[in-house]
Amino acid sequence: MELTTQQLAAQSAAGTIAHSHLGPLAPSLDHTEAFPTESLKALGRAGLLGVNIDERWGGLEAGVYAYVLAVRALAEHCAATTVAMMVTNMVAEAIQSFGNDEQRERYLSALRRGDWPALAFSLSEPDSGSDAASLKAIARRDGGHYILNGVKSWVTSGGHAGVYLVMASTDPSKRSRGISAFLVDPGLPGFTITRPEEKTGLRGSSTTQLVFEDCRIPASALLGEEGIGFKIAMSSLDGGRVGVSAQACGVAFAALRDTALWLAAPERADDPRQTVWRESFARHVAELEAAWSACEHAARLKDKGLPLTREAAISKLHCTETANRVCAAMIDIVGVEACHSGMRLEQYLRDVRVTRIYEGTSEVQRIVIAREALKASMRKA
Repeated sequence: MELTTQQLAAQSAAGTIAHSHLGPLAPSLDHTEAFPTESLKALGRAGLLGVNIDERWGGLEAGVYAYVLAVRALAEHCAATTVAMMVTNMVAEAIQSFGNDEQRERYLSALRRGDWPALAFSLSEPDSGSDAASLKAIARRDGGHYILNGVKSWVTSGGHAGVYLVMASTDPSKRSRGISAFLVDPGLPGFTITRPEEKTGLRGSSTTQLVFEDCRIPASALLGEEGIGFKIAMSSLDGGRVGVSAQACGVAFAALRDTALWLAAPERADDPRQTVWRESFARHVAELEAAWSACEHAARLKDKGLPLTREAAISKLHCTETANRVCAAMIDIVGVEACHSGMRLEQYLRDVRVTRIYEGTSEVQRIVIAREALKASMRKA
């Protein structure tokens, strides 16, 4: 399918920044766990923190397919920087869809100016990960403010975001229908961000908890209206799952690229294991290309405004599971050299592992796929 001018521009801009900023810094970020502030600001100035955001608010207005092309290009060089870019795009789309013009101007235009490197999404809690509707954070109305109490976990870009999209219950009796969304600025009294988690992969991405203790936030921080926070979260996750699909594929394509270079080295031309190696390599290329097609299909559905809950779940399940297998298989081919001599294959395996977990685990995706497929079957019966 021929790409549009906007899609080509987004892909090209991502590729340029990936080569100039992300790739050279990725090994250092993995070692030092430093947050890639300047790389993300460069992405913001290029419009890549708002790929599907209207030009009026500083975005590229290029669509979801352009977004997954950009994510894949970036993830082939640094998955840690890419995850911050993805979450920022996800929150930006929520602000554009549900926010007012004042919120759009304040938070979206600032990304293009490079005022801050990221936005953050805060739904999960220590006791409510996959079951998001059971969250315990409470926001109680108090005149012109809300008083927010609760703890949020596994927050990407914690400590670096310009604003945090926080889900909290404004009416616990209504369960998911009582959840509201708030745009919470850092630095407010009663808002504490913990030290970053120590992680196996994506070590350049800061992951923290957020602690709210009688934190007073202005009523103007409400995104949309009370009671639609769960709707905002779920609509964000559908698009987020497509993004994670592209990220996982990008990491796996990088593993294939590096392994291809290793296989093509002159000193291995006559190695008797070449046949076995190439058979495994070819099989995994085919599997990854098929997974990428599922990601492309889901992205195009979202661009058309069509339902994609089932397709987003299929894409995430297929892409992340396949990418994990591909990265592991490339290490099997290369062997011990994968862990030294400047190769990054072992880092790819560490980085790609979490894609099977965040934005809904593989087990949750299977539940979603089964539910949606059964509903479709019942409608046809």
